[in-house]
Amino acid sequence: MPVICIGPICIPWSVIPAIVFFLWKFAKPLLPKEWAQSIENQMTKFMDYLRDLGVPGFGKKKAGSTNGASGPVKFGEVGHLASAEQLAELQQRSKQESWALVLDFTAPWCKPCQAIKPRFQELARQYPQDCFLEVNADDLDDVTAKCGVMGLPTFQIYRNGEQVTSSTGLDEAGLVKLLSDHLGPVGTKKGQ
Repeated sequence: MPVICIGPICIPWSVIPAIVFFLWKFAKPLLPKEWAQSIENQMTKFMDYLRDLGVPGFGKKKAGSTNGASGPVKFGEVGHLASAEQLAELQQRSKQESWALVLDFTAPWCKPCQAIKPRFQELARQYPQDCFLEVNADDLDDVTAKCGVMGLPTFQIYRNGEQVTSSTGLDEAGLVKLLSDHLGPVGTKKGQ
């Protein structure tokens, strides 16, 4: 259910509140005070309604909606991130064990995400010393927001618990270059 897909980038509708909030900061001072207050009251009611419906991006997810296994991560294949807590744990392990964490923020409805998925899986096999995970942006909107993802697909690399890079809308060649620049050539360990 994307708002728009432009070439290799899809913007999920769940980021619309962030965009509206950003624009509202500039529009509010231009309106009469009563109008601005009335608009804010109506938007608060509308957002509460959407939160009650369980719409992603408007509140906490219901328990048990992880869409992926939270078991141990297997290197050399793509896993599925289950929660923000699992991400924090993996970032901590990355610091201690000196491997990179590569995240693919994706969604089932995102055609560019699905098109690059087989290449991402192939690259995970080529970099067996690093951890590759998919992050379902719809199910883990809290992680998506925390990581500053505004479009799909977005690829982020973490090393020693810190984000090294983030790129949105890459094609296969761009993804390969991103990984080789930050992880080294296939089969090597970089940044230790």
